[in-house]
Amino acid sequence: MRLSDLIDPYRPAETAPPGTLAAFMRWCLAGSGRVLGVAAAVSALAGLTETGTAWVLGQVVDAVVARGPDAFFSSANLGIFVLSLAFFLILRPAAFGLSNFATAVVVAPAIAPMVMTRLHRWMLDQSVGFFDDDFAGRLAQKQAQTAGAMTNLVVEGINVVTFALATLLGTFFLIAAIDARLTLVFTLWLGLYFAIIRWFLPRIRVRAKARAGARAVVTGQVVDTITNIRTVKLFAHADREDAAALEAIDRFRTRALHFGHLT
Repeated sequence: MRLSDLIDPYRPAETAPPGTLAAFMRWCLAGSGRVLGVAAAVSALAGLTETGTAWVLGQVVDAVVARGPDAFFSSANLGIFVLSLAFFLILRPAAFGLSNFATAVVVAPAIAPMVMTRLHRWMLDQSVGFFDDDFAGRLAQKQAQTAGAMTNLVVEGINVVTFALATLLGTFFLIAAIDARLTLVFTLWLGLYFAIIRWFLPRIRVRAKARAGARAVVTGQVVDTITNIRTVKLFAHADREDAAALEAIDRFRTRALHFGHLT
């Protein structure tokens, strides 16, 4: 089995999609938990190498200060010299390379089609009335947006959140090793940072939902008009079709500006 096939992108869901966010995310990602855990662990290792960079550079500086720059390449500094070379030329590039490979090759190309196929199969099981009551383009856009959003959530969660938490944890212990009193300042800063995130996230979530809905309406309006262009040409009024499209686009622009002002 190839590494890119560790997650089966066409594995069917066993139930209908649930109505709550957390349960829906589990439904979308069911069957990929172990691979995502390994990818997160590799990303955490890459994050720890960021803290390791500061530690290795500190050891190099201490060696230069202790023996002088002229004696840095002496046999007394052979250990720190080999350590720094191994860290910067082997360990750090390998950690970042594995992390990028895990998300770009193993995770992202599998999550998007997995979510898309599960949503598509569920939608095909709906009655004809379900499709009559909505734009075909809007339904398709909702599937594409959801698959893209879940992929971005997983990839960013691995690349950013896990990486950042590992870096923060390593930094905390590094600061504690230097002076335990500095950890108080670091903890206060971290608490303020998480408080700001806690304030922003619910508001961003509301505006992002409104923007996504408006974008789906635009796609639905345009796709359905083009799909039924023969009927539109024969029976519809060009000015009304234009006004309906402009109204949907203007609503999306307003939602996008509303989202942009907050972010």
